[in-house]
Amino acid sequence: MKEWLKLTRFEHAIMLAFAVFIAEIIALGKVPDFNLIIVFSLLVPIFSEMGSFALNDYFDIESDRTNKKNGPLVTGAIKPKTAFAFSIICIVISIILAYFISQIIFLITLIFNILAIAYNVKLKDLPLVGNLYIATTMAIPFIFGNLVISEIKATIIVLALLGFIAGLAREIIKSVQDMEGDRKARASRTLPIVIGEKAALIVAVILDLIFIPLSFIPLIGVASIFPWILVGIANLLIVVICYKLITKKDFKFARNISLVVFVLGMIGILFGTLLV
Repeated sequence: MKEWLKLTRFEHAIMLAFAVFIAEIIALGKVPDFNLIIVFSLLVPIFSEMGSFALNDYFDIESDRTNKKNGPLVTGAIKPKTAFAFSIICIVISIILAYFISQIIFLITLIFNILAIAYNVKLKDLPLVGNLYIATTMAIPFIFGNLVISEIKATIIVLALLGFIAGLAREIIKSVQDMEGDRKARASRTLPIVIGEKAALIVAVILDLIFIPLSFIPLIGVASIFPWILVGIANLLIVVICYKLITKKDFKFARNISLVVFVLGMIGILFGTLLV
């Protein structure tokens, strides 16, 4: 089970479902009833994410021998053919579940699953293109959740923008971390390979610093101090991440703490929306 959780990065799947649920709460103005549509809307990103990450490890097995030597496919804990079959099954399940929600949700799910396949096959090797795709996967859960409930709301657009900026910064950092394996195994031309490690890290830090003031926009008009504190703590952690990246190139810290930042920020914005 541990190896399967590692293969699918299940914590990311839960976060995407969490983002969808937050968007649904904001769009509805309250916690929605857990009917079949809501349950399906949470399962779609979970299955799509698991399928995408399993497929990622399948195509990246050679680069992971350098970048991630403890990966389940590299160690042999899970066979590549098994991971590939699992990824396809998950992607198909996500598309089927989306079909029963609405036409627009089905279309979004279909497009992003196709892009996930394209990303794992080729897009990730192109300068910035792969990073931009991953950034959109951090933004689309908010749009997705909103559309399950109603037409797009302004707050959701801001959240999607924040997700995009944070996702882009995080993926550029990941590209820097994976430079050696990507260059050797896939002949990739990722952003840090093209412009250099230092320049790529500077771009990531600039994006994180742009994110900080924008993250307070959804809290404008909120009188309660609690949401402001949560978002403030999240932003302080972003500053620490930037410092660690520039001074120590601590990629593991940056990626792990960025997940904490996401959870704190989303909870803060959620409370802020409900307390207006």
